[in-house]
Order: sequence, then C-alpha cells, then structure tokens
Amino acid sequence: MRYKVILFDFDDTLVDFHDAEVQAYAHLMRHYEVPSHIHDYHRFKEINQNHWEAFQRGEITKAEVLRHRFIETFATYGMAVNGQEADIVFRDGLARAPIKWLAGIMPMLEMLHSQYALAIVTNGVTDTQERRIAQTDLHAVMDHIFISDKVGAQKPNVAFFEAVFEVFHQYDKKDFLIVGDSLTSDIQGGINAGIDTCWFNHRQLENKSYIQPTYTIDRIEALKEILM
Repeated sequence: MRYKVILFDFDDTLVDFHDAEVQAYAHLMRHYEVPSHIHDYHRFKEINQNHWEAFQRGEITKAEVLRHRFIETFATYGMAVNGQEADIVFRDGLARAPIKWLAGIMPMLEMLHSQYALAIVTNGVTDTQERRIAQTDLHAVMDHIFISDKVGAQKPNVAFFEAVFEVFHQYDKKDFLIVGDSLTSDIQGGINAGIDTCWFNHRQLENKSYIQPTYTIDRIEALKEILM
C-alpha cells in the first residue's frame, strides 16, 4: 500500500460544518433576542473567518478570536455583549447541532478502517469537538482523535503534527496522507509536516493560493483511486 496512516480533518471534510454553524448562529441570536429581520449570518461568517486567519498569521491570540468575533458581530446590530459569554453560548449551540454527514463518508471510513490506521485531526475547542464527535460512530473506525485544543497546537503548525507522529511512531512520514478541505490549515499543515496531502474540494472552489496539494478530489469516492 502507498500509505498506511490516513489523517482526516473533521469539519467540512467528514461532516457539514456549515450546517452546524448556521444552527449555532441561530441559537446565539435566540439567546440574545436579536430580531430575526436583522440576522446576518454571512456577515458573522466573514468576521469569524477574518479573525481565524489573523490568528493563523500570529496577529491575535485564540482567546481574542473567540471573544472579539462576537463583540464585532453584535456591534453591527448596535449591541454590546460579553464576548466570552457569547462564545460559550455559540459553542453550546454548535455542540448541540445534529451531525450532517457529507455524502459517502461513513461507507468510505468503514472500508478503509480494515486496511489503514485512521485518525481525526481537527482544530477546535476540546469540549465542543468531543461533544460533536460523540454524536457519531467515529470512535468505532478511528484509531485516534487529535483535537488542537488538547494537543496544544493547531494545524498548520508543525507542533500539531509532531503530536500525531509521536502516537504513530512506528510509521515513517512517507506512510501518512492527510485529507482535508482547508488549503491553509490541512494542506499547508501537511506540507509543513512533510507528508502527502489530499485537498477534498467538494465545494469545487478555485485554488487562488500558492499552496499546492499532492492530490485534489471533489468526491470522497475518488480517494480509493489514490490509495490503490
């Protein structure tokens, strides 16, 4: 076999994070009694993305991301909130949101489980991600689950992958493949760590970056062709 260990991102690779985020945002708006006619999920998504990208560039801390994304969001509604409290409400909504699988994921994982070591590699808050993963049967097919909050580093930082290599110490880097939807997190992280990468571009986005994955697929079934 070309690879022996397959690392899968969780959000928007195995499950539909957009769907969960929409539900978490609605939960947040209800909690703060924001009139529905001024809800602007897309504005929140833009603010949230900008904050996480600033974090990845080392410009702000993770704690600042979690607080200030909501302070800025509610400011657009003319409201002042405690950003830390709003983050707790939002993440509770995220953890409660029913899991929506992307097409073909579980059959693929069940097939691969008998042939490869499988692991989840996800950025996120431990409590939130563990509650979400607990809704699934992933523990039955995954050999390990790595959550950035618990690891102490997040993708694309090499330190995150060093924790992975320590657990799977019997394998060489050439034995690893990471599959994920994010060029800046999953693919750049794999490149930084010196392993092969597979961009799961199921939303068929244009790659306008300098980041070049080893492989690109737009449906999970195509992964079998890479692994043959």
